[in-house]
Amino acid sequence: MNRCDVVRWTLTIAVGLSCSLASAAGDKCVVVTQSEYGNTKTCIENKSLSASAFKEVCEPPADDMLKASTEYVAACPADFKAVCRGLKTPSGGPMPYVSYLYENDMAFMKKTCERGGGQWELGKKG
Repeated sequence: MNRCDVVRWTLTIAVGLSCSLASAAGDKCVVVTQSEYGNTKTCIENKSLSASAFKEVCEPPADDMLKASTEYVAACPADFKAVCRGLKTPSGGPMPYVSYLYENDMAFMKKTCERGGGQWELGKKG
């Protein structure tokens, strides 16, 4: 193995490792919002969004009416109240992410889930 092969192999390993670490820590986010309509806390698990689209979902624009904070996590916290699985997009395809709900209007979220073709599941604090 010559010097160029060693450098190429080392770079390939380093890039592969950094990509897998970024993927492991970057495919879930906890979003906490505060507004005059109430507070929410949701963990979003990316299923098939691009990195830029996932960032848009995780980082809602703040303004005078809405304050939001986002933390990217390796795993969603286990104490969620509910989750909606199998939700459909308006075009009928699968939703590209799953939302775990912690502090939300659960009655409204359940109706939205079921109207959208999803299955409502209670969590550990449901």
